[in-house]
Amino acid sequence: MAPGLPMALITRRPDVSLAEANLRAADADLVAARAALLPSLTLTAAAGLQNPAMNAAVIALSGTGPGLNLGAGLVQTIFDGGRLRAVRDETRARDAELLAAYRGAILAALVDVENALTGVQDLDAQRAFQEAALAQSEQAFAGAQARYRAGAGDYLTVLEAQRSLYAVRDQYRQYRLARLQSRVALCKALGGGWTRPEQD
Repeated sequence: MAPGLPMALITRRPDVSLAEANLRAADADLVAARAALLPSLTLTAAAGLQNPAMNAAVIALSGTGPGLNLGAGLVQTIFDGGRLRAVRDETRARDAELLAAYRGAILAALVDVENALTGVQDLDAQRAFQEAALAQSEQAFAGAQARYRAGAGDYLTVLEAQRSLYAVRDQYRQYRLARLQSRVALCKALGGGWTRPEQD
């Protein structure tokens, strides 16, 4: 990239943003797949009062008064045939694929920016030549007209100079169009416009 252009500009490009969002989503899927492999542990507690009337009816049962139940349950699928590990491995592979796609999107963005900058610089370098050619053609046409009016030249020379001027004007307009298109390509490559911040 050209000096003075911040590298963060390419993160505004839609293709880079999409690749980054896909990568973040894949990271979340990987976290979920890892979590599915871990056993889940649940703790339960229950408290209450035992009914004294029930104890009076059944003398043989002890335990009149408050009661408390504590328990822990460990839930883990033991016989899943490796399904959870396969899901985790698939998610890891998808994550690696999306990381490669993200790197590819960044490289493609850098290539686009470099090509667009090169195009802008090449066309800017041609500006002086294009303007000089146009000025020379205009002077040649004006000179041919002046000679014809003074009787020192023929009308065919005026027509040739005029044809040459129109061809150079057309070429100059094509050049200006190419310059505008190169600036649009640079703007698209950067993901939008950018102006250099004011220096203090």
